Amino acid sequence: MIDEKVLNRILKSREDRSKKQIELIDRYHMSLISFTLNTPGSTKDSPMYRDIHEAGTLAILEKLEEGHISIVHREEFYRTTGPEAYIVVDIDPLILKEITVDIEENHPLGRVFDIDVFDSHHNQISRTHIERPPRRCLLCNDDARVCMRMQRHTYEELIHWIEQLWNKYRNTLKDTGFSGK
Repeated sequence: MIDEKVLNRILKSREDRSKKQIELIDRYHMSLISFTLNTPGSTKDSPMYRDIHEAGTLAILEKLEEGHISIVHREEFYRTTGPEAYIVVDIDPLILKEITVDIEENHPLGRVFDIDVFDSHHNQISRTHIERPPRRCLLCNDDARVCMRMQRHTYEELIHWIEQLWNKYRNTLKDTGFSGK
């Protein structure tokens, strides 16, 4: 269970993130990626979560580069409520959502990534806009929202799964000769 102080920090962070999203969209009038992590429990910032976020940011940047999509603006923050990245690009938001869903579904850590896309009118582009099914639960593959609402899994189970996923990913990097963290 998350205590009230932590919950208030998380809610304030969401409010601040929304303000930041509005500010960037109003400034650039283009599509926006807002990237955070799906992290259960009260600990939202840790070296592991920062590393996972960095891997996700690199995946996003690589996909944008592959698609010859220029980045207009980019910034990142590390907060007690978790790492955040904002990337403004001049591309159709539906195409951008396809790209980000592909990352979430195919990157080894993608299930932990929470990549939101907004159009130039502040509308969040959902998976249903591109005819994709809802996010799957980290553990059981059911609809993630249903599992959260029903509290089917403990924070400990979810955190353990993320730790295992991260360790597997790091080992894969080491096996390829990558000298990362």
